[in-house]
Amino acid sequence: MDLNAFLEPITNFFASELGATISRVLHGIFQFLYPANSEAAHK
Repeated sequence: MDLNAFLEPITNFFASELGATISRVLHGIFQFLYPANSEAAHK
């Protein structure tokens, strides 16, 4: 299996304007749900 053949379309999608916007939204949701300074991170 050629890993590059699998990753290239994904990389191209996130390099596009729509993909970058979706990436930023998903990153914001992740940061909201799992903040870096949460209580669980210090235990």
